Amino acid sequence: MKVRFWGVRGSLPTPISNQQYTHKIRNILEQASKADISTAWRREKFIQELPFTERMLVGGNTACLEVRADNKLIILDMGSGLVKLGNYINEHEQNGNPLDIHIFMSHTHWDHIVGFPFFKPAFLPQNTITFYSPHPNFKERLEYQQDFRFFPISLNHMASKKVFITLEKNSDYKLGDVTISNIQQYHPGDSFGYKISHKGKSLVYATDSEYKNLTDDFIGRHKIFNKDAELLIFDAQYTIEEALHKEDWGHSSAMQGVDFAISCGVKKLALFHHEPDNDDYKIYSMLRRAIEYKRANYPNSKLELMLAHEDLIINL
Repeated sequence: MKVRFWGVRGSLPTPISNQQYTHKIRNILEQASKADISTAWRREKFIQELPFTERMLVGGNTACLEVRADNKLIILDMGSGLVKLGNYINEHEQNGNPLDIHIFMSHTHWDHIVGFPFFKPAFLPQNTITFYSPHPNFKERLEYQQDFRFFPISLNHMASKKVFITLEKNSDYKLGDVTISNIQQYHPGDSFGYKISHKGKSLVYATDSEYKNLTDDFIGRHKIFNKDAELLIFDAQYTIEEALHKEDWGHSSAMQGVDFAISCGVKKLALFHHEPDNDDYKIYSMLRRAIEYKRANYPNSKLELMLAHEDLIINL
C-alpha cells in the first residue's frame, strides 16, 4: 500500500508569500556562504543537507491523499490538492485509457471539496468516478457547489460517469481485497475518519476531528478503530493552547495526536491539516514540540512522528 500527500493544509489554500519565499532564500544564502559549493556534486550535497524548512515546502493545498492498494486508485478528500493529482493522472496515466477512481469523503466543508470542479479526469467520458460518503445527500452537496451561481460548469456537464454510494456509518466496505472502514468523528456538520486495510497493513485518515470532553464509549470505539495502525494521519491544526481557545471548532493538536497514537499502539503519526496562518517555520516548530513532548512523557515509545507535506510518499 502506498500513500501520497497532494494537499495537507486546513481551512483554505495557502500559497507561499513573497515575504516567506525571500526569507527562505536569505537563509539558504547565509548557509551557502559558509559551505563549499564549487562543483555540481557539492551543490547537490549542500541542498540535500539543508534543514527541512529551507529544502522543502509544506505546501499550501488543502486536504487530498492518494492511496494505491490492490491496483485500486483510492482518493481521500477533494481539497485543492486534487487539482494537482488530476493533472498528474492526466499526464502520466490517462493515455486514452478508462480509469476507475474511488473517492472517499470525510465531509463537505469547502476545503475538502474545492478541488473537484477542476479535476481533469472528471471531464473524460471513459472514466468512472465512484464517491463514497456516510452523508446521505452527498450528490446534492456537489451539485450545489457547482450551481451556476457559484461555478460556470455544472456537475452534469463533467462527462465522466459518476456513481454515488452512501456508506453506513461506522461500517466496513470491501473494495476488492481492500477493506475501508469509517467512523464518525467530533466535528461541526459531522466528519468521518477512514481506515484502509490491505494485506495486514492499515492506515487511518483522521482529519477534522476534535478530542475533548468525549464519552468513554466514544474514546473506546476510536481506540479500537486505530489499534496497531501502521500510519495515523491526524488533524494537528492547532497548538495545544489554540485547541483550548478554539473549542468546538472541530480540530486537534499534535500533543493530542501523540497521546492518542501511543495509546492505540500506532507505529507512525503524520501531523496533518495545517493551520493556514502558519508558515513552514511555525508548522515545523509544532513538530519539534510534539517530538519533545513524546520524549518527555513517553521516553520508551517507538512512535515515529512526521510532518505531512505535499509530495510526501509513504510505503506501508
